[in-house]
Amino acid sequence: MCYGRDIYHIHTETNKVNEQSYVFEFDAIQDGQVPKGFNKPQEVHLIRHADEDGNYRLFLMGLQMTTQIKINQYTIKDKQQLILKISSVLAQAERWWEHSNLQNK
Repeated sequence: MCYGRDIYHIHTETNKVNEQSYVFEFDAIQDGQVPKGFNKPQEVHLIRHADEDGNYRLFLMGLQMTTQIKINQYTIKDKQQLILKISSVLAQAERWWEHSNLQNK
């Protein structure tokens, strides 16, 4: 569980610039209404190749510029640390949705 949401699926994916990533999928938050904003299903991507500094990118798909963080290989290898970093990305996304004018979309 990350930031109160269960990971329901993990898979690998290759994007348009040929970067491979691990994709952590989170189901919609059901509150009796049609899921909107942060409550929609979410995907957190971990790019599999390190940059020149040895860091990996972790971000929420659709809000990459707002949620992207860099993590090192030791964080990725430690399950608890990785869960904390994924939770941090989800928290940043939730804050963005709370303060955006797109809350109801």
